[in-house]
Amino acid sequence: MKEVIKVIIGIFVIVCIVSALWPFWDRYWLGKELENVCVYGTKNSVEDTRKFLSERMKEKRYDFTGDDFSIEKDEKNRVYISITYVDEISVLGMTLKELRIAVYSGKKCL
Repeated sequence: MKEVIKVIIGIFVIVCIVSALWPFWDRYWLGKELENVCVYGTKNSVEDTRKFLSERMKEKRYDFTGDDFSIEKDEKNRVYISITYVDEISVLGMTLKELRIAVYSGKKCL
């Protein structure tokens, strides 16, 4: 009986850890996606970049549209993309903490 309880507690701890890390995992991959779009934006207009970004978000199944992002392009064709959104850490349907996450990209795009 003690073995079963230890296994259940172990599984619960693993679920809690994965749930706590998930928003940060999403932020990392969203940042990588924005870097790719940023490179695309150096050769295209802001409007085309926004369309491409919307397509990438649909393809990757994010709940963002191109209008959710701030896209800026300077005279040297450097593109800066950013977004701020709210995510949450939840375990078994209970929200433990809401997080305000900001993702910036474009500092190294030339």
